[in-house]
Amino acid sequence: MPECVSVSEFVQEVQEDWSSPTTSSFTSKMMGCRNTVYVLEEALDSDRMVLQKMKKAAKAKYASGQDHVSHLEQYINSMEKLAVNCHSNGETEVCSAFCRLADFSKELISPMKNLLKSMLHNINFFLDSIVKGDLREVKGDLKKPFDRAWRDYESRFKQVEKEKRELARQYGMVRSEVSGGEIAEELEKERRSFQLSMCEYLIKVNEIKTKRGVDLLQNLIKHYHSQNK
Repeated sequence: MPECVSVSEFVQEVQEDWSSPTTSSFTSKMMGCRNTVYVLEEALDSDRMVLQKMKKAAKAKYASGQDHVSHLEQYINSMEKLAVNCHSNGETEVCSAFCRLADFSKELISPMKNLLKSMLHNINFFLDSIVKGDLREVKGDLKKPFDRAWRDYESRFKQVEKEKRELARQYGMVRSEVSGGEIAEELEKERRSFQLSMCEYLIKVNEIKTKRGVDLLQNLIKHYHSQNK
């Protein structure tokens, strides 16, 4: 598994880089930051696919529930019509029995309708907002600013490195490599941009994780509590 960077480690490295750019080891952690973003991206994409299936199943469950209620209402309506027919034929006791059963069936439908209403608002709408909203940017768009900052840093680093080697060549020296600390000031703008894009990415990922985790659980609990009302 590629080397990754934890959030706490990233924050510590950034703080040290801001305190002393020329002595910090942040540049050596930048590849780890990139690996972290790609690992998080894959994990979010996996969540997205699971939530898409969950959304599809919830939609089908709600539709079948609506159909079930509709069939029950037709069933009750038929009992009520049968009661009218019995009353017309002088079968008052049979008519009364059908009416009572129809009323009892209506009482059973009411909590079922409430349950479906709860499912629509707490589950279906919520899953739809996650899949079509926050998770829609996963696999590309979400990390575009980070990728851009990484490319800008690499491009600038190569440019400065080339200039340093050319300068050394003019003085008859050979530079095999250029350290990050040596050119820290010249790459400060690109490094800060990289750090900012990483921060923004981590914040966005945390928001998505909260929605697909704690927030979804709270909505599921609300829905299950509605069954006891």
